[in-house]
Amino acid sequence: MLINLLHKKWRIVVRSDKVHNEKFPDTHAVAVLDDRKIYIRKSSVTLETVAHELVHALTYELSFTELQLDDDQVEEFFCEMFAKYGRSLLQIADSVVKHYKK
Repeated sequence: MLINLLHKKWRIVVRSDKVHNEKFPDTHAVAVLDDRKIYIRKSSVTLETVAHELVHALTYELSFTELQLDDDQVEEFFCEMFAKYGRSLLQIADSVVKHYKK
């Protein structure tokens, strides 16, 4: 499934638990940022898991990892990010869950 996040295409890949665990053992999901892909174990397709991985993707697109912020700035960054993108992020997460839980 392809999603649009800040005008960038991200691929959501849901795989069987067995296949997912071969490459990413002990994880529910993982965002491979440089490839703009999110891999999710089939049994872990939940709103919380998808939203969690989308936050990784969003922070990547906003170049958060390149910033050198102190603790107060980090808190402000995430509060601002949620205020601006929270509703959209949860709507995307909800559409992903509905797509895979058919």
